[in-house]
Amino acid sequence: MASLTVVYAGKRPDAVAAAEKLREILPKHFEKWRVLSLSEFEQISQSPVDDVLMILGGDGTVLRATRHIKSPNVRVVGVNFGRAGFLCVIEPEELETAVKKLAAEDYHVEEIMRLSLYVDDKYVGDALNEIYVSSTRPGTVIEYRVQQREVLASDVADGVILSTPVGSTAYAFSSGGPIVDERLETVVVVPMASMTNLRPMVISIATPLQVSVVKGRAQALVDGHTVTPVEKGEVRVEKSLHSIHMISFDERPLFSRRLRKRLYGRP
Repeated sequence: MASLTVVYAGKRPDAVAAAEKLREILPKHFEKWRVLSLSEFEQISQSPVDDVLMILGGDGTVLRATRHIKSPNVRVVGVNFGRAGFLCVIEPEELETAVKKLAAEDYHVEEIMRLSLYVDDKYVGDALNEIYVSSTRPGTVIEYRVQQREVLASDVADGVILSTPVGSTAYAFSSGGPIVDERLETVVVVPMASMTNLRPMVISIATPLQVSVVKGRAQALVDGHTVTPVEKGEVRVEKSLHSIHMISFDERPLFSRRLRKRLYGRP
């Protein structure tokens, strides 16, 4: 029987209440389990985590809780206490049923690619959704080039989003990018307020992608959290060695659920 770690968003009263309910339910199904707030979990994030990681919150909670996961043995399942819930496959009313299925290992696992960010040749972190390269000052633009062996595009814009396929229904979509199947190993390049009218691109990530900031002061943001100054103007993005393994309880790929949620508001 797998062990289970539950991480909940401490600032969401409904997620806190669900975590308290799980403290009563879990001993009936798991020998080894623990329930932690997100802040508690982040303090011990360098320690090995259990076989299954259940996250109670929204997509932001999932992004924060998975930042330090490196082991391929960790399986992640999100419970939606947020607004969109593109990274969550369980609704709150399905929680007890989901616990039983997790205990019985009655589920499917899908491998989700992440992107590794290097700024000026230094590793910064892995992105499950996106990397955003932007001007350090609001209201100003940067001039940049997108390269992969050769120059693919040049632009002047507020910034550029480099999204994973799974992140294509998030910030990239809201900025005019396409929805991309997460089973494809690609990066979605979405200019932000392009002054040259550059359109979004979907590019294979079989080889690293580079963004060179030619003019302006820039910074890089990973999944909305880690901000890094781009001092020498060089950003490199490549396929991460550490994928995320996400649980689902039916045979539909995560792409199908994300597409229906984005287009119709339901999974």
